[in-house]
Parts: sequence; C-alpha cells; structure tokens
Amino acid sequence: MNLTIYLITDDKYFKGRDVLQTIEQALQGGVTAVQYRFKNKTTREMYEELLKIRELTRKYNADLVVNDRVDLALAVEADGVHVGKKDLPPEAVRKIVGDKMYIGYTCNSLEEVKQAQELPIDYIGFGSIYHTSTKENYKLVGLEAFQEAVRISKKPIVCIGGIMPYRVPEVIKAGCRNIATSAGILGFADVKKAAEEFKRAYKETMRMLMLMGKA
Repeated sequence: MNLTIYLITDDKYFKGRDVLQTIEQALQGGVTAVQYRFKNKTTREMYEELLKIRELTRKYNADLVVNDRVDLALAVEADGVHVGKKDLPPEAVRKIVGDKMYIGYTCNSLEEVKQAQELPIDYIGFGSIYHTSTKENYKLVGLEAFQEAVRISKKPIVCIGGIMPYRVPEVIKAGCRNIATSAGILGFADVKKAAEEFKRAYKETMRMLMLMGKA
C-alpha cells in the first residue's frame, strides 16, 4: 500500500481529455496511487477502462484503488477498494475480497475515526482539510481535527480536501504522510508538472523534518 501521493479521478476534470493519457501523465509525474472514481459511465465502460489503467499502474509501480465498486475492483485485480458510509459496509466488503486487497474508508469527524478503529479496514480517508471544489456536499474538518485524528488512529490516515501543491508542506507538518488530491493535479493544464510539484514539495518537506528530527 503506497498512498503517498494519491490521485482521485473525477468526471469534471476529464472533459475534453483522454483518460488514459491524463492518468499516465500523472503517474509519470510521481503519483503513487490512483483511485478510479467516475459517476457517469456504464459498468462496461468502467470495466474496460479499468483494465487499461491496471496495466498503466503496474507499468509505473503504482497502486490502483476502485471507489465504491467492489465487483469492478475484483474483476480487474485492483490493489484496493475505497468505500464510504453510503456504500457496502466494510465488514461486507472484507467478506467479499478477503485478503486480496486493502480497504479504505471515509471519515468526516473524529467520532467516526474512533469508531473506524474497530472496522476491518486498512486506511482512513479524512477530510475535508480545506475548502474543496471537487465535492458539493462535504464537511470541513480543518487541520487541527486532522492532527487529532492522526493522534488517535492506529490505522494510517490519508488527508483529503482542497490540498494543492502549495499546501503540501503545511499538511505534512501537521502529520499527514498520505495525501489525496483531485484538483491539486488534475486541475492544471500540465498534469505531469503538477504531479511533479506535489512530489517535490513532499520530498523537500520530509527532508527538512528529518533534518530537524521531526519526521
């Protein structure tokens, strides 16, 4: 599981763009995992697209995670599946996938993070850290709540929500080691360059923290 720079796809960022070419550019720029999340495609379209993305992620030694759709995740032999409160419960997902893949789960409050410690999941997606344009109905949790979530969770946490390249140092200093983004990479014309900026900011901040003994 390598969710260091975790790209989440979103329909609106692919208008007029080739999906495979765009994802490959992000992978070339340093993305370590891709979560496939599209809402306006048929199951057949998603399956065929996912097969090609599975090849790409293997080529670049990156993880492939499928949002919501456990059936598609199994069909294309994804590395992980991510579910939220309105999806199939993590317990049911675990019964289906066994130990074939890891499971991510969305939390939007510290209380949910505490409850998630007992779930058969492998990581928690926590946010929104900042205001975001990707989701219409989201809950802003902020950096302080994120820091507390890191403190109380025994499971790895992925920070998400409004994280742009220039905010990477701030979230890392707050304890984030796995950063999820859509707009922070896909919101730019040059996707590869945006991913490279993310990677550079991540590496430089981690290097600085290591020198200070805070990593």
